[in-house]
Parts: sequence; C-alpha cells; structure tokens
Amino acid sequence: MYATLPSFIAKLLLYGKFAKTISKLCTPLKYFKIDVKQIEILVSISLAMIPVIKRECKEIKEACKAKNIKLNVSNMKIILSKLFISLFRRVNELDEALLAKGCDLS
Repeated sequence: MYATLPSFIAKLLLYGKFAKTISKLCTPLKYFKIDVKQIEILVSISLAMIPVIKRECKEIKEACKAKNIKLNVSNMKIILSKLFISLFRRVNELDEALLAKGCDLS
C-alpha cells in the first residue's frame, strides 16, 4: 500500500497543484519562520521523482535478469547500490538545473 499510494496521488493530481495544496496546509508554519515555498518545491520534486524511481528499479531488474542475477536478500546490496548511484546522479543533475535557473533551496 505504501508504494502504491504516492503513485496513485501522482496519477490523480498534477504535481504543481498538489504542491500548492501542501503549501496552503503548511501556511501556519510561517509563524515559526519556516519557508513554505521550499516545502512546496520539495513536495513537487518528490512526486515527480516517483515515476523516475519506478523506471530505474525496472531497468535494474531487467539488467539483473539479463546477467542472470537472482533477486534475493543476499544480492540486495548490489541492487540497492546501483539504484542509489543512479538516483544520486539524477538528484545532482536536478540540483544543477535548479541552481542554473536561480532557485536556491539552501
């Protein structure tokens, strides 16, 4: 259920619309000096990454099948390391793109 709920939300709502809704819900956090705009951007990026992560997992699974590597607990270290390397590469590209557009989240 946990894996399908975010993808269900991602399919139903537009990322920006959902992020705006989260931003409105977080409006009281402004009293505590929390930047709600950053929360909105982070939620939008997180939702947009769900299909990317799903596609990366599928590609890794197909690569393991082609290399005759069985998907079990002992091989999870290999599989997860490939997934995290790929995700960190994508996050780095996204960070560079946001900085190039003048969006600084730090």
